[in-house]
Amino acid sequence: MTDTDMDEILERWSSQARKGYFEMLLLARLQAGRAYGYQIVASLKQAPGFENLAEGTVYPVLTRMKKDGLVTAEWVAEETGPPRKYYTVTELGARTLDAMTRIWRRMDDVLSAQTGQEPS
Repeated sequence: MTDTDMDEILERWSSQARKGYFEMLLLARLQAGRAYGYQIVASLKQAPGFENLAEGTVYPVLTRMKKDGLVTAEWVAEETGPPRKYYTVTELGARTLDAMTRIWRRMDDVLSAQTGQEPS
């Protein structure tokens, strides 16, 4: 196996991992305070692995999360410029984030135990 082969394997794995924790990261961002789409994208781009996040990736997930009752959305008129849709995490969304975080930590504990490392 060459380094190029390993890079391809890691890229596929990394892509799947990002999909797996994207909703958790999005809920965590909104738990910090309500935000409109561009603010959400800009802050998520600061997270490792999400530097190239496209706005078009975020909106369908927010729409699904709204349908699931994890977030609410409201249009707010701005003093300058067009109205913006602000998203806020709901109580169900906060509880879901807590559960996701517990699952994530358990997975980290299992991986750490298998590799003989201390949990992060």
